[in-house]
Amino acid sequence: MWLWFSKLGSPKWFYDLSGKWLPWLIGAMVIFLTVGIVWALLFLPPDYQQGHTSRILIIHVAVAGTSLVFFPLMAVAGVITMVWRMKLADMVAKNAAPIGAWFSFLTLATGSIWGSVSWGTWWEWTDARLVTMLFQFFLLLGVISLRSALEDPDKAAKACALLSIVGLINVIAIKYSVEFWNTLHQVSSSVSFSSDSPNGPEFLIAIIIMLIAVYLFLSVCLIMATRNEILQRERRSQWVQNLVRLS
Repeated sequence: MWLWFSKLGSPKWFYDLSGKWLPWLIGAMVIFLTVGIVWALLFLPPDYQQGHTSRILIIHVAVAGTSLVFFPLMAVAGVITMVWRMKLADMVAKNAAPIGAWFSFLTLATGSIWGSVSWGTWWEWTDARLVTMLFQFFLLLGVISLRSALEDPDKAAKACALLSIVGLINVIAIKYSVEFWNTLHQVSSSVSFSSDSPNGPEFLIAIIIMLIAVYLFLSVCLIMATRNEILQRERRSQWVQNLVRLS
């Protein structure tokens, strides 16, 4: 296990291995995205209350659920960077922040579109989940700005790791906001495997397919961004120069 962990810390090892993963991940992502979108648009029956508006929940729930993984990922990567000085972990943390900001923005945008029809309002400041998700978006922008503002890479990595831990606490607040406070969001989860779920099996299957597709999309984006970061940071190393000459 420790041998694998030490290999994972090698940018070259990760670059070579991820190059073999990417075609399979991209292929699986395209398949799941296509099936999920076609299922949601053509085969998902309209909700008896929301009508065709419920279709946007397929994307919203998947993106919202995925957006919650960024701060835990960044916090873990930050701790690994501080404790073991693993360069690859810092690269992952750095590139996860802008991707997470886009996911948080899409969560807010799709939720507002759905809320404008279902709730009759685009935004509600008294809704705890909306506010905490907006706070996550600003925290991610803060991580990006903080890393850009600090010239010392080590200080930037430590500062962003500490801010990521704050973001991790906010993720817990997002998750349990509907239970701690009275909000417009429903208390029960939109995805339920119980027999008395308010949504039919067609909705559940579409959510699962889209959730897998979005996680695959996240993986592809993060791997590609990290590979570019590796080439940038290791540009003076012999293996990168050999790679450039071969290409």
